Amino acid sequence: MKRSRKYEKHLIVILSVFLVVSGLLTGCGTGKSDRENADRKAKGHYVEEDMELPVKEGETVVNLTKSGEGNLILYSQAEDAQVYRYEYKEGEWEQESLEWVSQLYDGEKMYLQEIQETKEGMQVARGIDEEMLPHIARSSNGRKGELLEIPYLKQQGEFGYPAVTNLQIDGAGNYWLNDMYSDKITVIDPDSLETIREINSVQGRSSIQRMFFSAEDGDMAVNTEDGVFTIFDPELKEKGELRINQPESDSAWMCNIKENWYLISPEGITRMTPGNETSEVIMDGSKGEMGSSISYTTGFVAGAKDDFYALYTQEKAETNSLAHYVYDADAPAAPEHTLQVFALAENQTVQDAILGFQKGHPDVEVKFQTSGKEEGITTDDIRTLNTELLSGSGADILLLDGLSAKTYAEKGILADLTDLTDELTSQETYLEAVLKNTAQVDGKVYGMPVKFSVPIIYGDNQAKEALSSLDELKAYVETHSDHSIVGIAEREYIRDFLFQMYQDEIIRDDGKVDQEKLTALLETEIKIAANAKTEAFDEVNSNELGIGMASRIFHQGMFSNAGSAAILHYPESIATDRISSVMDMMIPYTIMGQLNLSPDTLKDFYIPHGIVGINQGTKEKELAEEFVKYLFSQKVQEKPVDDGFPVLVSALDKMKDEVDSEYAQSLGAIASWSIEGENEIEVEAGYPTVEEVEDLIVKCRTLSNPAVQDCVIWSIYQTEADACLGGSIDAATAAKNIAQKVDTYLAE
Repeated sequence: MKRSRKYEKHLIVILSVFLVVSGLLTGCGTGKSDRENADRKAKGHYVEEDMELPVKEGETVVNLTKSGEGNLILYSQAEDAQVYRYEYKEGEWEQESLEWVSQLYDGEKMYLQEIQETKEGMQVARGIDEEMLPHIARSSNGRKGELLEIPYLKQQGEFGYPAVTNLQIDGAGNYWLNDMYSDKITVIDPDSLETIREINSVQGRSSIQRMFFSAEDGDMAVNTEDGVFTIFDPELKEKGELRINQPESDSAWMCNIKENWYLISPEGITRMTPGNETSEVIMDGSKGEMGSSISYTTGFVAGAKDDFYALYTQEKAETNSLAHYVYDADAPAAPEHTLQVFALAENQTVQDAILGFQKGHPDVEVKFQTSGKEEGITTDDIRTLNTELLSGSGADILLLDGLSAKTYAEKGILADLTDLTDELTSQETYLEAVLKNTAQVDGKVYGMPVKFSVPIIYGDNQAKEALSSLDELKAYVETHSDHSIVGIAEREYIRDFLFQMYQDEIIRDDGKVDQEKLTALLETEIKIAANAKTEAFDEVNSNELGIGMASRIFHQGMFSNAGSAAILHYPESIATDRISSVMDMMIPYTIMGQLNLSPDTLKDFYIPHGIVGINQGTKEKELAEEFVKYLFSQKVQEKPVDDGFPVLVSALDKMKDEVDSEYAQSLGAIASWSIEGENEIEVEAGYPTVEEVEDLIVKCRTLSNPAVQDCVIWSIYQTEADACLGGSIDAATAAKNIAQKVDTYLAE
């Protein structure tokens, strides 16, 4: 079985990136060692300062570069190829209109992608036209321009004309170009416009990835191998290498100051010297915008005083930001206060919020730590975590996804957040049921989800009604023994989806497992799996199906079936999906449209994300509460992070505005399913309609039932259910094993 999904926006290729969580299972203590206290007395580090962009409404930022005098230059484009050049002099932006560009492309649609300048003042512009064909033009005097007829741009390859994604000018005036579809860098003579050299490079992964960078002295650094940049002088001779000892990042950029090169990436700003294997991180990515998941670097230049400027793009929000990085000799090398945040897995919204919180609290460092497990949190892991928390030395803030809030509350580990919740809801309108029901014990709130996602169901009405209870499902399966209620499905989906649906019937209020009910569930799963062609998925791993590691840890994949599109061939079945963003609606809503179906919610379920709680033993309680409040602020809730819907109603209502954005209008999705013995399915989808988003928002307001799991109980169930569905043990034995192991775990 093969499934693929592709999103495209202009030339940008958005690749699937699967989360690999890292870190430590246990949180660091809140006490300070002698070494930490000594560090706090030291001073000096790079700080990030926000700069106001000079562009006005209607202008689009093109790129960031430097003038021959070393001043910061920002280019922008308005309608009709009108281009503006902003030069930063003595703390002020000076605007100049580049009339030669608008004159050259008068009446044509031209999308400029970058403009570079030589030290002599020549301006060279790169762009694409409406047919996505590359154009390069130049002006030697800033008044009159010429379109360059470069033969290389007229050569068609396997994917058509070159998709040029970078232009640089070396010290000899040569133009360096790279084609996103090629593994070569092409060097063009500025006079003859002929190719004078091709240099092998790594294969680019996307159009935002830069394969080479220019130096102040005219050298070029080219990504010739994975993790290696080769330095070429203006005579195109090799003169050294830079080795990049960091994870690959499409948005990494480099600049140089004399003999040193500086790399900016999500890990921070790193200083490197050719020929030296040692590098130094001069600013950690957790302290600046480069570490944000919603921003990517689109420019990075050095200033005149060992400082740096970085241009960022927030693609989905259709905004840009400019940051200045300067060394502050008086800033404490280590902040006065530290907050530890622990989670089983990464959480984008919380991690992005940490950046904003630290910027507003320069005396605070917020450290985010995870379990370090890609999957399979064990009883021993939880026991270790519990021991640390009970001793009062655990993390200050806990994300309770996959952890038992009830157990932690009963053991006195979690602080009561009822007053904090009431304070929030008295100031803003939230989805109160989502906010308060997720981790409520004896009427008190011990945790609140920062985001949530929505399970939906669509398909045959009779099949949907059969899911209302385990007894109804058993009866339906017995009377419809010749077809699958879930169409074509993964065995893991059947296992997880049905356990979540009937968990409240199987696990009693005292935590005991009803073995009779569980046996009936497992027997029903066996019958459903027999008709669902689960063997089609046996040779396909979860990454190929688009299910990342975080989904397995958080158990959020339980409503997502990789074979859901088969409902197009089996309309008497049902399909479910988990909607975490407006983009997630694209494929399922297109399928529903083809079948004239509409979605329903499931048992008022919502899946909470980032269930934030405070350690009762924290020594930074006031600061922890302030951070929790920040997570529910408008600034955080409205950020376009696609890991769930906001719980703040005003932010939720704004989700419909995304549909009419330029980003949405230019984005499409193609998904295909190839299942052995079945006709191939291909679905081409665009963004949902405003009406569809508004309908989903209305449904969100009705949700009140959290779909939560204790990760240990979940793991116990999955292990035994797999053995049962695989045929190695019968349902009754599996149910007995699960009950015994759960009893042992809860007794601990």
